[in-house]
Amino acid sequence: MQEFFPERRINIKQNPEEVGVIELRKLLVIALVLVNAVVLWNAEPLLAAESGEIGPDTFVEVFNYIEDIHIDSPAPGLLYRGAIEGLIDTLDDPYTEYMPPEDFEEYTHYLDSTYVGVGIEILPGEGYPKILNAIDNTPAKKAGIKPGDLLIKVDGADVYNEPLDMVVQKVRGPEGTTVKLTIRREGREDFVLDLVRSNINTPTVYKEMFEGGTGYLGVFNFSSGTADEFRNALTELIQEGAAQLILDLRNNPGGYLLAAVQVAGNFIEPGGLVVSTVDRKGERTEYRTEETPVFKGRNVVVLVDEYSASAAEILAGALQDHGVAVLLGGRTFGKGTVQGVIPLDSGGALKITQARYHTPKDRIIDGQGLTPDVQVLTPGLHIAAARCYLERPEKVELTFELNSPEALVNGNSVALLHPVIQRSGEIYLPLRFVLESCGWRVDWQYRDGSIKISGSGLDVMLYPDGGRVIYNGLSRPETLQLLNENGVTYLPAPGAEIFGLDLKIDGSYVSIEKSF
Repeated sequence: MQEFFPERRINIKQNPEEVGVIELRKLLVIALVLVNAVVLWNAEPLLAAESGEIGPDTFVEVFNYIEDIHIDSPAPGLLYRGAIEGLIDTLDDPYTEYMPPEDFEEYTHYLDSTYVGVGIEILPGEGYPKILNAIDNTPAKKAGIKPGDLLIKVDGADVYNEPLDMVVQKVRGPEGTTVKLTIRREGREDFVLDLVRSNINTPTVYKEMFEGGTGYLGVFNFSSGTADEFRNALTELIQEGAAQLILDLRNNPGGYLLAAVQVAGNFIEPGGLVVSTVDRKGERTEYRTEETPVFKGRNVVVLVDEYSASAAEILAGALQDHGVAVLLGGRTFGKGTVQGVIPLDSGGALKITQARYHTPKDRIIDGQGLTPDVQVLTPGLHIAAARCYLERPEKVELTFELNSPEALVNGNSVALLHPVIQRSGEIYLPLRFVLESCGWRVDWQYRDGSIKISGSGLDVMLYPDGGRVIYNGLSRPETLQLLNENGVTYLPAPGAEIFGLDLKIDGSYVSIEKSF
């Protein structure tokens, strides 16, 4: 999934997780007393504490000397900000942070999936930003902006090679104001649209129905409206005949805890434990489902990756622990702590870590993540692999074309990060893509550089240095000379037969079949 910007700047690696805005002001009493003391204290030198420990007196003394004597004459506000950030830095906690008013406002909009703009999602292009999507029922959609359009100017100012966040800020603005966008579309001259900025509610759930009775729901983050969006979309899929479901949580940085709990209620009986939070005193709070499940007893595959975090991990872990879903993909991020957001009287907010998550089976997520039941690490292959897992076809058919950026998996197009290549007259296939498409697990053994292929009764060890092959514990007489190019391991096409795969080569086309 490409990173896109709906007229706002989002750090997808920040992985926020909130339980809502809560009142924990007692935690700030000491900090507020210190700030008040600094304001009221004079610049007279203070006596060091008898114990020799650094305390409030030392802090105020240093602050006053810097303010009164330092050659740069730093502004008090700058010193206060530095003191706050220094206090937080000592925690070594990336999720506790001070948010000034402007950042707090944007953060709140992100969690609520709302912002003021025209409703376009943009991503970097070759010079000019490219329109990824125009959101339904927004000024951009009504004006006819289409995916693939290029954004050339904003209010007459050319945006060629401008940083994307700068372009986003130019498109955004106060509600009710007008912005002029110059759009370039293939086959016609550049044109200008006058769009009135409005409050935009960005969808957090994407729905699609595949052939074979498989429904697909992608959840981008967990906002205040995600639970309702999800249930409505799932109900529509059921009405369209979905017998099984792919739930895509890849690249999902999290969001509201309660939204994840409510989504879990579509699969788990009422009263089922979704997650527990444990604070520093060891006190445990349990979060359980209340809704009636609408997809109980049907097969579900949850797609996860290294950017599935926080609320996404809560949902995935609960479904895995209750045995109602299989996780497919890679190990998740491991962001398993709870943050509360405390609005400050002076503006802005403090986001502070207050507890850790435990899955229903009491697994700790923080720093560990979740291990998938089915490992698939090939970028772009997850949906095709999930469909094979759910639909149980009689065979898997792979079709490649030399140097093509895509392949077909059972007739469905899948992007190839590493295409099929030819070297010295021999055709080579991307090893991980081929073997994971066939349902096997591929692991590199870093101690000796060997490659282990396992699953479905298969246990093969490949030794690239020398080409030795160990098949189900027995050494094969033939060797398999793998190719490593730019850090990618390729399988010579004839080598597919070692794994019992049917291989056909017709000019620049290669087809592989695996029967179940």
